[in-house]
Amino acid sequence: MIMIKSRTVLLLSTYTIMRPQHGGQVRLLNIKRAYERAGWKVVSLAVYPEESYSDEVGPADIPFPANSKYRLFNGRNVPLITDLLSGPFAAAEDGGLLSILAQIPPQVDVIHVEQPWLWPLAVELKKHSQYASAITVYGSQNIEEPLKRSIFEDYNVEGADEVLRSIDVLERNAARHADLTLAVTQDDAAVLEKWGADKVALQPNGIEAWRADDKALAKWRENLPKFPWLLYVASAHPPNFTRFSELLGDSLACFPPTSRLVVVGSVTEHIYRVMNSTRWSHLNLSRLQLLFTLSDEDLAAVKSLAHGFILPIPFGGGSNLKTAEALYSGSYVVGTPAAFRGYEHCLDLPEVRVADSPKSFQRSIREVLFQPSPPPLEPGSQALARRQGLRWEACMDLLPPLVEKLTQRGAP
Repeated sequence: MIMIKSRTVLLLSTYTIMRPQHGGQVRLLNIKRAYERAGWKVVSLAVYPEESYSDEVGPADIPFPANSKYRLFNGRNVPLITDLLSGPFAAAEDGGLLSILAQIPPQVDVIHVEQPWLWPLAVELKKHSQYASAITVYGSQNIEEPLKRSIFEDYNVEGADEVLRSIDVLERNAARHADLTLAVTQDDAAVLEKWGADKVALQPNGIEAWRADDKALAKWRENLPKFPWLLYVASAHPPNFTRFSELLGDSLACFPPTSRLVVVGSVTEHIYRVMNSTRWSHLNLSRLQLLFTLSDEDLAAVKSLAHGFILPIPFGGGSNLKTAEALYSGSYVVGTPAAFRGYEHCLDLPEVRVADSPKSFQRSIREVLFQPSPPPLEPGSQALARRQGLRWEACMDLLPPLVEKLTQRGAP
């Protein structure tokens, strides 16, 4: 590994990483750790909605006030686009720019923008002489415009064509003008290259290995079904629940009465609402065990005890961190084709089931629930070795050397 001396990277995002919960936060935290392992000084700055993350902010993070004039898109209130609006706010002197300049070091070697939203801030910083020579890195986690379009459709947001055009222009500009663009899947990389990105590198999502302690395992063995059960872990990101019943069908009768679908994370309340609104609500709720947000220790135990995982991911670019966790576990994994974006090399694992319709999803659930548990992953085994490449260190430690080469050459 190349060790870096006296290099400083500024990480820009729209979410804090003090207590990471959703996938974007987890990825950004592991990018930060990769730079630090390589000897970089890292300054992480989030421009975050002030109504979120209020007690979880870092020393350089800047709030985006709810009453800011920049919360309007061309004078209109449009829901679900605080991320898009953060960029103009951050880049404006009457917005967050002066506070940001006061927070960041006087010299920065690299400006790494994770997702396109704060690209306008990177462009503005490069206008200042002390940052003009900084290398720019654009970390694309998704092709954002189609994902946002799908979310708008799910929430019946009308008249958003201009918003979608702005998102499309923003992410194309970020890809086209960054010195290095990062993609999480080969499909995304192909899109970014088609847009004119000069240098694209694949930096897939990964997982942090977990190990459950005996006390937590004993507690959860008592509190979870004795019959095999499946686990769904997700955040409240809309694609994680808006089409849940569409993908699995209106009924959870594929789970026997003695089994459960165990739901963990901030998606929990949304899954309850979705399944309670179906015509089979009484049956569906009887097949759910809702755990909401758990501590890391409890989550490690629940994941270790699961007979299998479900991945009802409907659409979108990028890749899903929960897919990597499920694959790493060695337990059964039932998911949609979209859930395995970026992990196609794992589709031949014997415990994986790909379901492209509600019927096949239900059939796969029934099948794995009546199968014996997969054999444990033994130390030194080929099965375990295949999964080591899913760990964050394996995914991210190639990033700092790539960036270091650019700093040595200087920005084009």
